[in-house]
Amino acid sequence: MTFRILITGSRTWEDRQAIRDALRSVWREAGSPQDAVLVSGASPKGADRMCEEVWAFNGLAVERHPAAWRTHDEQCPESHRGQDTCKRAGFRRNAEMVALGADVCIGFIRDGSAGATSTVNLAQRAGIRTVVCEA
Repeated sequence: MTFRILITGSRTWEDRQAIRDALRSVWREAGSPQDAVLVSGASPKGADRMCEEVWAFNGLAVERHPAAWRTHDEQCPESHRGQDTCKRAGFRRNAEMVALGADVCIGFIRDGSAGATSTVNLAQRAGIRTVVCEA
C-alpha cells in the first residue's frame, strides 16, 4: 500500500530547511518507501510549492489538488456567490484531500494560517497522525 503524506502550509512559509527536515523524518520513519506520495494543495507559493520541489527533486511522486477558486457551492453565502473568486475553495479542497486519506499530515503553519490550521484539525479528527511545524 502506498504511503501518503498530506502536506498543508502557509503561503507565507519561507523555511525550506524545516520542510526538508520534516519530510525526511516522516519518510524515514515509514521505512523510506520509494512509492511514497506527497499530497499537496498545489499553492504556487509558500509551503506547498517548497514541499513539492523538495519531494520531486528526490524523484518521488506528487499528487496535486489545486483549489477550484472560481467555483461556488451551496454553502457559500448569497453575497459571496456573485464574486469571481470563492473564498471557501481552499477549505473545500483541503477537506477533500483529508477525505482521500493519508498516513500522516504535516502542517507548516506561520502566523496562525487559518487554512493550514483547519486542515491539521480535520486530519486529526479523521484519525490521521499529524506533525505541526510552526514559524
